[in-house]
Amino acid sequence: MIAQPPRDPWRAIWQVATNDVLITTALLGIAAGLLITAWLPQRPVANPVAYAEWLSKTQARFGDATTTMQTLGLFGITRSFVFRTLLALLGGILLLRLIEYGDRLRHTRDMQDPDDDWIVLPETRLSDVVDVLRRRRYRILGEPPLFQVDRWPWAELLAPLTCAGGLILLVGLLVTHVWGWQVASIIVESGERVTLSEGNAWVTWDTESGETTHSPGIVTYVEARVPGLLAQAHESSGRSLSLQQTPEDQPVADLTVAVAEDEYFAVPEAQLIVRLAPQSDDPPENETEPYAPILIQVYRSPSGRLVAESQVTEQKELSIDGVTLTLNAVPYARLTAVSNPGLWPTSIGILCIMVGVVGNNLWPRRRLWLREGEGRIEFSGDPPPTLSAKRTG
Repeated sequence: MIAQPPRDPWRAIWQVATNDVLITTALLGIAAGLLITAWLPQRPVANPVAYAEWLSKTQARFGDATTTMQTLGLFGITRSFVFRTLLALLGGILLLRLIEYGDRLRHTRDMQDPDDDWIVLPETRLSDVVDVLRRRRYRILGEPPLFQVDRWPWAELLAPLTCAGGLILLVGLLVTHVWGWQVASIIVESGERVTLSEGNAWVTWDTESGETTHSPGIVTYVEARVPGLLAQAHESSGRSLSLQQTPEDQPVADLTVAVAEDEYFAVPEAQLIVRLAPQSDDPPENETEPYAPILIQVYRSPSGRLVAESQVTEQKELSIDGVTLTLNAVPYARLTAVSNPGLWPTSIGILCIMVGVVGNNLWPRRRLWLREGEGRIEFSGDPPPTLSAKRTG
C-alpha cells in the first residue's frame, strides 16, 4: 500500500479562504444588508433634530415593532458589527485572491505541460489553426510538433483587476468612514457665509440663482427652501427698539429669523414675546412660488396674555400699544454638506471592477495545447475557437 503524503494544513486553509463559495457568501450577506437599508429607514447619527424626525416617522410606520427592530439593529445595518465583519472578510478574501492571481500570472509566463486528454481536430492542418489563432491575437509558444496557445498576459490580468478594484473600493469606503463627514439641516440666509465646525468648511447660498458656493473638497445639496422674516420694532416716536432671540444674544435693531419650525424672539423694552410658526411643512415647488403664510402671535410679558395674532406671507405691520412691529419675508435654505475624501478611490475601484467584469466576458482566459503526429492534429485544454473536434478513443 502506497503511503499518502501528509496534507499541508496551510494549503487547505488557503484553498478555503480563496474558495468561490466563501466570497459568494460574503457578497450575498453584504447585498442583503444593503437591501435592508434600502427598505428600512436608517437611524441618523449626531443630529438630534434629524433623529427626532426619523423616530417620529419610524414609529408611525412600524408602531410597537419599532423598539424590537431597533434592538435587532435593523435601523443601523451599515454600522453593525456583522456588516463590518463581512466587509473585512471580503477585503481579506480579495487580497488573498489577488496574491493567488499574481502567483498564477508568474507561473503561466512560460510554457506548461497539458493535464487534459488529447482530442482530435478532424480535417485540419496545424499551420491553418496556428494562422487563425495568430490573427485572433493569441500567444503561441513552443516548437513543432507541440504548441501552447493562450491569451497571456491580458486575459490573465482581468481577474486580478477585478479583485484590485474591489480592494480599492473598500479602501475608499474606509477612508470616507474615518475622515468623511456630513452635516445636515444647515440653515443659510441668501448671501450669508456659514462656517462649519467640521474641517473649517464654509457654504453660501444665493436665492436668485438657487445655487450654492462652498469651500473646496465638499459637496452641498439644497434640502428645501425655508421661509424667514426680518423683524424690526419702533415706538410711535420712530425710535427703534432692540430685539433678542435668546437672553444670551446681543440686542439688535434688525433681527432675521429662519422659520423652519416654531421660533420666538422678544422686544424687551416693550415687554413683548413674539411667536413665529410655519403653517405648512411643504416647501415651494419653484423659486417664484410664495411660501405658505407664517403665523404671528404676540404675547405680553410676564403675564403671557395674547395681544395680537396675524399671518404674514411677504410683509406685515402690527401695532401693539404704541409699538409697531414690522416683518418682511427673507428667503433661507436648508442645506446638507458632505465631505467624501474617499470619492476618487471609490470611483477608481468601481471603474476597475467594471473593466474587469466586462473584459473577462469579452476576452475570457483560455489556454490550449496543439500537437501534430501520426497524420492528425490533436489539442488539449480549452477548445480552439470556431473549430469542431471529437474526443480520441
